[in-house]
Amino acid sequence: MRIACSLLAWAFASAPLWCQGLAWNLPPLGAAEYRRTLRAASSVFDSRSKSEAGKGADAVPQQLLPELAPGPILCEGELDDRRQRVTTPVRDLRDVVRAIAFDLAASGSGTWKFPRMVPFGDLVVSGSVSALDQNGMQRMKLAIDRKAATPSATDPKHGHYEPAAMFAFDASGSLELQRTVDATKGLVTSFSATMTLHVAEQKKRVRRIDIEDAWDLVAVRENQDADFRKRVADAVRRGSQWVREQLEDDSATWARDGKDDAFTFGSGRLALAALTLLHAEVPPTDPVLADALTALHKRKMTDSYSLATALMTLSQQHAPLREAEMVRSGSITRRAPRTLPDKERALAQKWLDRLLDNRDTRVDPERTLRFDYDGGKRFDNSVSQYGLLGLDAAALCGLSISDATWAASADHFLAAQCPPSGGGAPLALVTHRNLALAAGTEPEPRTLRIAPRGFAYQEPSEPPYGSLTAASLAGMIVARAGMLSIERAPKRRLRELDDAIDAAFCWIGREFTVRSNPGFVGKADKHWHYWLYSLERACELAGIARLCGRDWYYEGALHLLAQQQKSGAFKAGGGETMAIEATCFAVLFLKKSTLPAITGK
Repeated sequence: MRIACSLLAWAFASAPLWCQGLAWNLPPLGAAEYRRTLRAASSVFDSRSKSEAGKGADAVPQQLLPELAPGPILCEGELDDRRQRVTTPVRDLRDVVRAIAFDLAASGSGTWKFPRMVPFGDLVVSGSVSALDQNGMQRMKLAIDRKAATPSATDPKHGHYEPAAMFAFDASGSLELQRTVDATKGLVTSFSATMTLHVAEQKKRVRRIDIEDAWDLVAVRENQDADFRKRVADAVRRGSQWVREQLEDDSATWARDGKDDAFTFGSGRLALAALTLLHAEVPPTDPVLADALTALHKRKMTDSYSLATALMTLSQQHAPLREAEMVRSGSITRRAPRTLPDKERALAQKWLDRLLDNRDTRVDPERTLRFDYDGGKRFDNSVSQYGLLGLDAAALCGLSISDATWAASADHFLAAQCPPSGGGAPLALVTHRNLALAAGTEPEPRTLRIAPRGFAYQEPSEPPYGSLTAASLAGMIVARAGMLSIERAPKRRLRELDDAIDAAFCWIGREFTVRSNPGFVGKADKHWHYWLYSLERACELAGIARLCGRDWYYEGALHLLAQQQKSGAFKAGGGETMAIEATCFAVLFLKKSTLPAITGK
């Protein structure tokens, strides 16, 4: 009956539009991909009148337009129930254009509201919309205005996390848009738009922003079709080749530990690059990779990020051939223990001992274990997650991790999780195993209703956001897997972890987008590659293929493919991520580098 209903829904979506109204017609979990021509420029004037008479000529500051543009893609999961409008929260001026261009319900006149757009506030776009002509062409002439930012819709109490300075710039302007709609196929086949925005940065300083954006349909894609799989394989090959070239370059400074640096982040990047090549199936005997591994083993690392990544690299270096393929096919049920030579085992023990020393010294590590970069009176959930990944790798390498360590790590994440944001929300999870057993039919998800709970950088009183929620979720799953190895694991604590893991997945499912770092708007354009890499770890550790009806991997991969450059590197975007890190995170995501932990689910 469920399959029949699914087929009926697809048939209805495929029916002629005259019998159901104008709506998108995309395959289930599929996407429409476009070719994009984008130009953005800005200039500063000393008055509004001069700004209106002028034209943008210079780059737009990152604060106003993030360097990394969201991809020219529309995924089926982004549409509302009527398949007319995009529901993805807008965090980028360019996505304002996309949301309006893809609104098939627009007719006569329209008003679109985009709440809490940093650094403006609430943007309101309104104006006239012409009827579709005989060629399917439609024109819009719209005005843009800015209003004071509204509090978060999911939790109004969190309004104090968004200080006035976050929405300080008054702005207004215009948007002219022309699109072509194929009413028979249910598609926007092209659009071109010109946005002009006048931003009052301060007294007698008005910045004019000009954005010209044109999209042309390339193809409508079935979910993870052959073309997609081919492009992913090619992207992994080219991306890993670029990483290998960077390792081969003796003049590169990104892998060096500065003499005055407090932490050994260069060693961490070296480990990350080597880990990426190993997961991309470059053999450890490859001369460039072999040299990198030799250099890594000689490094004197101090910070948790570098130590954990080095342990992950050592574990992967000794992983069985085709381990990922065997785990996902079900031919083996768990990751295989690694067998290390004595010298490397001693090195791994040295790294583990130092990692365990890098804890927050303010708490008893026998009861609560949370990690700092190099040990001290602080912690954060990102480095704590890396600490757990390091412990997991060390355990795979046959090193002993005490029962108290796993339990204390679990206690940290349980204490650090943010309070529920909003009431109960639906959660639907489909595992890779469910998907394989369904054999082409629609699998039955595990469904429940639970209050969403995310994670912030440190304290649970801070606002949650995507990258830290996914990172902490990965940490919890590893901690739970470790606790299952305890002979008499406390059942109550395991139930608490189960609930916390479900609540974190529910938060990600409710906030899900791959067009930005979801959740707290102050982080929307920050750490995008880390968000995707953390998402991959969390979902793959738990064996999750679909999250609340979305194929997280397919959507994330499509956007990564749109960001790869001719060199094979992936666009970094912003100053918080280097090109080497962005490319490694992208390749590791595309390769599905993380394998399931034992979760008992």
